[in-house]
Amino acid sequence: MRQAQAVRADPPAQSDAAGTLLNPRSIAIVGASDRSRWSSMLVQNLDATGFEGRLALVNPKGGTVHGRPAARSCAEIGAGIDLGVVVVPQDAVIDVVAELAEAGARSAMVLTSGFAETGEEGAERQRRLVETARARGVRLLGPNSLGFINLAENVFAWATPLRPLSRREGVGIVSQSGATALFLADLAHEQDIGLSHVIATGNEADLDGTVFLDYLVDHPATRSIAVFLETIRDPAAFIRSAERALASGKPLVALKVGASEVTARSAEAHTGALVGDDRVFEGICRQYGIIRVSSVEDLLVTADIAARTGMLRPGGLAVLSNSGGICEIAADRADACGLMMPELSGETSRKLRELIPGFGTPHNPLDLTGGIDPLRTEQIVRLIGGQEDYAAVLCPYYPVPSTPDQINERLTALHDGLSRGLKGLDIPGLLVSYTNAVVTDLTRSIVAKSDMPYHACGLDRALTALAGIARWSERKRSFAGRENVAAAVEGAGQGQAARPRSEHEALAFLAGHGVPVVPAHLVRSREEAAAAAAAIGGPAVVKIASPDIAHKSDIGGVILNLDGEEAVAEGFARVVEAARERKPEARIDGALVLPMRQGGLELFVGCSRDPQWGPVLAVGLGGIFVEVLKDVSLRLLPVSEAEVRRMLGELRGKALLDGQRGIPPADLDAVAAAVAAIGRAALSAGPELAALDVNPLWVRGDRVEALDAYFDWNAG
Repeated sequence: MRQAQAVRADPPAQSDAAGTLLNPRSIAIVGASDRSRWSSMLVQNLDATGFEGRLALVNPKGGTVHGRPAARSCAEIGAGIDLGVVVVPQDAVIDVVAELAEAGARSAMVLTSGFAETGEEGAERQRRLVETARARGVRLLGPNSLGFINLAENVFAWATPLRPLSRREGVGIVSQSGATALFLADLAHEQDIGLSHVIATGNEADLDGTVFLDYLVDHPATRSIAVFLETIRDPAAFIRSAERALASGKPLVALKVGASEVTARSAEAHTGALVGDDRVFEGICRQYGIIRVSSVEDLLVTADIAARTGMLRPGGLAVLSNSGGICEIAADRADACGLMMPELSGETSRKLRELIPGFGTPHNPLDLTGGIDPLRTEQIVRLIGGQEDYAAVLCPYYPVPSTPDQINERLTALHDGLSRGLKGLDIPGLLVSYTNAVVTDLTRSIVAKSDMPYHACGLDRALTALAGIARWSERKRSFAGRENVAAAVEGAGQGQAARPRSEHEALAFLAGHGVPVVPAHLVRSREEAAAAAAAIGGPAVVKIASPDIAHKSDIGGVILNLDGEEAVAEGFARVVEAARERKPEARIDGALVLPMRQGGLELFVGCSRDPQWGPVLAVGLGGIFVEVLKDVSLRLLPVSEAEVRRMLGELRGKALLDGQRGIPPADLDAVAAAVAAIGRAALSAGPELAALDVNPLWVRGDRVEALDAYFDWNAG
């Protein structure tokens, strides 16, 4: 198992290439014609948004295109080109990129499709495109891209119709799907969500999404990042970028497809993507504080709310509404999302009753009813938001008016009071519509006039977002960086002894790396078996010892709960006889005699090498939990003991670790130390290790032991 490399925190040099491409002062559209929908929309979008740079059009026939003169070649432009936009047929793309390079261009955006997403022939064409570009110092966005929108620097190099986007900071979007990027931009218009960038990376033949992710991490107008992923082409770069985003305090929200076999096939057909194991990616999201969502709407809404709230302090959520029903829904949904809703303190309740005589007993969530004096809402919000138990305050209320007939004096006063109260808090406060609401120019003007912290996304999406942001905030506070853990295994795998083949050798190997293991006696005769039983002094287990028999129970090679020297000696004879009958070709080293462990909890710990991500650690409860329910938590190796504690807390059956009838609570520190040591042992075994299973890892109180271990090695 190859040792993980330390992750650098400094931005990669390729981020400079992204900056040059995304902020050009001169653009040449090659292949422009009045019949080209792409070139027409590019020109319209750049003109409509007031692009201040120089825009040149290239058409082999020259003449007038889109109402302006066109050059016959890139060389004829006669001035520098920062960005070449390629909209020619696929067979001409490579020659055009070479021509752009000769004219001095250092960046090109290829909208043309028909490359790796179409199969082997297209993949070869894409390979030659990249080879041509790199040989000439040109960096590529695409092919099969719709372009980019740089709102922060006012470059709308996008090839389809766009709706107005007025707020030019907030969420930076990177999408491998152009249509999804366009939908997100449309949704931002509908919900009045601020964007800094929208980047459709297409096939990512040269510059991939992580390059633009790094760029957005460093961009001052980007406060959070939303990524739509069909695949991850450079896992190491993605991890580095995710760690940089976490360190910078910019929430990274991800929607990644590929959980199903159908989606994996579709992604490959779409962009030439090969989708990795979704369970591993889920573990990576938890490890690096990536907020994972399951819908396009949640992707943008979560990123928007995260951009406005930033990191939440430890604590729960306070909810205030004018509807008892909405309060009840909010409480149920918050619980389902994992959001705590601490009760109001006695002091807060007392002050509320003074503020609203006859109100009754206040609770969280707080139903203010429809009859509350709008002038008191500001005081109520500030009073509750001042309680230290809360990390955020959420107010689901009537939506901000979208038409003049919806405006009334009472609603305006109510919204103003809520807005002033929320903005006056030391913690984030959100005014959110009950359901997904319409946002019009009137809505935007009302919100802008009072700088209202308004979200038209509806209660459910707001709660989903806050839950993700709370998890990200906890990860941000606790994350120490993978590099610090990697230092603990520096030089691992060098000078190791021979590969452990048998269970006895496997347990010895683990013990040598600090893993607590069950005392095991390797015996080769009935007499040695009896002596081992005497040394154990209690019930014992006898297992066949052979490097060629992995599943010992299947051949009768394991006998449990043998008590006494004679019983153990007889057990030795039985397992050896069974092995010789059922596996005559197997090498027999003897048998293992081990003390019988009972009355504890069994865990499964596995280390394997994912073909995309590298060494991965899996932890779960044994038996039905791992075999049927697939209740496991995964991380990339190496991991710290603190990270293992987090993994244990993610298990659906985690309550069993708190103790059950006849079994004391598990010492989680001892468990975490053992699991982390197993991970280090796997890394130290070197790149030839395919998998290491410890099943079970027995736990009873503060006693932790590996009862069985199996190493699987790559051929060769």
